[in-house]
Parts: sequence; structure tokens; C-alpha cells
Amino acid sequence: MKHFVFLIDTGNETIEHKINASGMTDALNRIKDIQKNLKKEKHPQLKIKFKGVIYENA
Repeated sequence: MKHFVFLIDTGNETIEHKINASGMTDALNRIKDIQKNLKKEKHPQLKIKFKGVIYENA
């Protein structure tokens, strides 16, 4: 498994979020779900940046 690292900027703070996924498509689908949930929680202006990949057993 790989850990895909995203930076989520809510306007007030920047959070580093790691997602365990088998590939980039899976990671993007999960970050989109997180984005939808954060927008429901009164964070209308979100900026999400891809930071990198952490490989296990490397």
C-alpha cells in the first residue's frame, strides 16, 4: 500500500492528510469524499494540494 499525502487548506489552517490507497484514482476518490464532508461543515473555500507519496517497505 501507498500513503498519498494531501494538504488541505481551510482558510484558517493547513492540515496534512494521509490516505492509504492502492493507486492514485482510489486516493482521489477518497479525498473528494473528504472534501464534500468538509464543505458541509462550513468550510466553503477549500484548497487541496497533492504533496507526495510515501511508499511502505522502501
